[in-house]
Amino acid sequence: MKWDAWSVVFTGLSLTSVTSVVLFLLVTINPKDASYGSTPLFYAGGSAILALAFNRASAWAARRAERVN
Repeated sequence: MKWDAWSVVFTGLSLTSVTSVVLFLLVTINPKDASYGSTPLFYAGGSAILALAFNRASAWAARRAERVN
């Protein structure tokens, strides 16, 4: 059961990171302040990397849970 829980946690973190990517891209399209510059793009890129990493971690935890059960 432990690895099933980790899989759910990593999936939730991945979905949160995907939401962050969308949010930062929207801020890039329509910034409230011109001083943001390209910072939202860097944040979107970092969030995309985290989304992929958490997605892979979720798949790894799911495979490990199947092996244990």
